[in-house]
Amino acid sequence: MRNKPTLHQLEAFLRVAELLSFRKAADELNTSQPALSRTIKSAEDVFRTRLFDRDTRNVNLTPAGKELLPVARHILSQFDSSLSELSEFMEGRAGRIVIAALPSIGTAILPPVICAFAKLHPEVEIDIRTQPTAPVLQMVSDGIVEFAISLEPSVDTKFRYEHLIDDEFVMICADTHPCAALDECTWNDFSIYPIIANSRTTSMRVMTDAVFRQQHLVVKSSYECGSVPLCGKLVAAGLGIAAMPRLALPQMDMTGIQVRPLKNPPLFRRLGLITRADRTLSMASQIFLQVLKTMPVVPNDPR
Repeated sequence: MRNKPTLHQLEAFLRVAELLSFRKAADELNTSQPALSRTIKSAEDVFRTRLFDRDTRNVNLTPAGKELLPVARHILSQFDSSLSELSEFMEGRAGRIVIAALPSIGTAILPPVICAFAKLHPEVEIDIRTQPTAPVLQMVSDGIVEFAISLEPSVDTKFRYEHLIDDEFVMICADTHPCAALDECTWNDFSIYPIIANSRTTSMRVMTDAVFRQQHLVVKSSYECGSVPLCGKLVAAGLGIAAMPRLALPQMDMTGIQVRPLKNPPLFRRLGLITRADRTLSMASQIFLQVLKTMPVVPNDPR
């Protein structure tokens, strides 16, 4: 078969085959009988055989028409099903969203957003990848994720950044620590007491070390750990104090821990949405971000 039938020809054939009436089929297809007859004739030309036997009163399928009938039904059903699935995706009601985020974002911000989005579009799958800043940006760059919620990247035309929140650093200490009696603390306190430091590979450590240098402070990192929950446990045990972004606190068991504002100077990390500047987001991702932007970004203070 050199030529292949069109969907229009198959649909016309199917209507006539099921109704066994050109008049009724033409009415259903909202066309004229002569136009429908021409479409059936063009289909017969493609198959090089008659598909219907008809006279002034009766329309019947030929053997070739009977053979074509289940095939036409299957093709049109598959086409309609595929088109429906595509429509669901285009409208953001189906598909899969892959998100990269800092662990603190994944814990503090995303759960209520995902819950609200899932109520609107329960068929959309969501895959969350929590990583430090550098791997998060790499996943956006490589197209592994459509968007990320992370620290504002350095100037790079590859990324588009939309600011969401300034995440304040606070001091955490044990209930029994002298700093717990203060209304607020300063960075100078870190030169007085042992500290629990974040891993050197984290953006939090880079930012706090920069403040120590700017303030000419000599600090003693008694313990260093890459786990925020573990850091909280060490602080609660009275082994030292720590500087943490407020959004990281929900990752901790706050039992036995006090939170105090950090002043002189205050320190914030800028967090926002990061996408590839040259990529278009899927409709599902666009709707997800609309939901995110309508919700409070800052969670309740755990203390």
